Amino acid sequence: MKNLIIPHLAFISAFLLITPNLKAQTETCNCLDNLNKTIHETELNYAGYPAKVNTNYKKLVSNLQSKAATLTAPKQCYYLIREYVRFFKDKHFIISYTNPRDFDSTILSYSRKTVLPIEGIWISPDSTTKIAIQKSANGTFNAIKYESSTDSFPKGFVYFTLTPKGNEYFVKKYDAFVSTDFPAKQTGNLLHIWNHTVWGKVFPQQMTKAENEELSTWRNNNNGLAFKKINSEISYLKIPSFYNNDSRIQQLVAASDSTIRNTRYLIVDLRDNGGGNTGWVYFLPYLMTNPIIQQPALIRVTPDNIKRKLPELEYFVKNPIEAEYKKYFPEQVLNAYKKAYAELPTTKENFYPIPAVTFPLDSITKQPEKVAVIVNNFCGSSTEYFISLTDQCKKVITYGSNTIGMMDYEGMSNPTPLPYEKFILTIPITKSNWTDTKPIDQTGFAPDVPIKLPENRWIEFVVDDLPKR
Repeated sequence: MKNLIIPHLAFISAFLLITPNLKAQTETCNCLDNLNKTIHETELNYAGYPAKVNTNYKKLVSNLQSKAATLTAPKQCYYLIREYVRFFKDKHFIISYTNPRDFDSTILSYSRKTVLPIEGIWISPDSTTKIAIQKSANGTFNAIKYESSTDSFPKGFVYFTLTPKGNEYFVKKYDAFVSTDFPAKQTGNLLHIWNHTVWGKVFPQQMTKAENEELSTWRNNNNGLAFKKINSEISYLKIPSFYNNDSRIQQLVAASDSTIRNTRYLIVDLRDNGGGNTGWVYFLPYLMTNPIIQQPALIRVTPDNIKRKLPELEYFVKNPIEAEYKKYFPEQVLNAYKKAYAELPTTKENFYPIPAVTFPLDSITKQPEKVAVIVNNFCGSSTEYFISLTDQCKKVITYGSNTIGMMDYEGMSNPTPLPYEKFILTIPITKSNWTDTKPIDQTGFAPDVPIKLPENRWIEFVVDDLPKR
């Protein structure tokens, strides 16, 4: 059975994939061909193109084409195409360059002198790798190899760099070239690299007991998942990532089900969750007070986009629905799929609504009576989509800060090939139902209850506030 419960994707590479090859490969590409293909595909198929092109666009294209005409180095070409992609300010619209034998790195010596809180020695969740973070002359911070049992790089090899932005950072891994920035932040003695990994500080400061416990939840690909009872009335479910995490979330929720259903309140902590898949379906029943309606997304109608979308619709039109899924596909829903399948190839509309299933209400759980969902400025993609659905759940109160803003446009599951095979272009081909009236890519979703305290005090605030609501 295909999953059409909107599997929004976040980012597709693990953060610290170590390879022992230190020799960069010398390859060439025709940069102008790759740029022109990117431009052509964008103008033809990108859902955001009609709304985002302005008077500066033609000037940008002309300038980049002029520069691309003389470029043959893939890495330089990637950075040039990245400038084009970033014009659209869409974190789901991505150009990446994947070549394990081409990278940006060097070898540095480490001084144990530390001045700033980010500087010092950090350890990975499984304790196999230690990095030393120190400030460079240009104001960035280098994370260099201190010791590791998982790779053969020399000591001092720069795994990644951190570029400051306010109180946070953007991360550049030595062999990762992705146009959407990866955010990072330090919280006490923990360094969070978006929803991909966490590092714990061991010098000159040591992690607290609570910080050690949090770091341990990232071991063995557990991705930070955790459940506990805060007190006799409040259960706490922490899900920092939906990326390839569905089965683990399902197992954790199943193991915690009895406790959750016998506790008056539930806190769902989604901080730093940049999205991924749809693991939220496993705890959605605790939140529901009525059926959850997924509004249709709007696909930009082009021959290529129709070709991509029809097979997804066809499955539900031409195949019997398995028994366990029939409640999601009553007659009116199946008719909507059939209608879209028939009309999409011939519609004269510029955008066409693609139906989605409605989550039926089996029953309202007596407990939890109220559910707090905590978000912050690292929450994006499928996490934001989930937050949009909680507006239909009367039990739910959202807390925290605005999300990152990356769900106005979607469609990352259809990579567009470019002439140089190591370039990967993902173009969003649909827009969300709210995009035309209440776009969020530049603002994020705002929580019901903003919290102005430091994040290490947010749980304390919610524990106190939730029972009063």
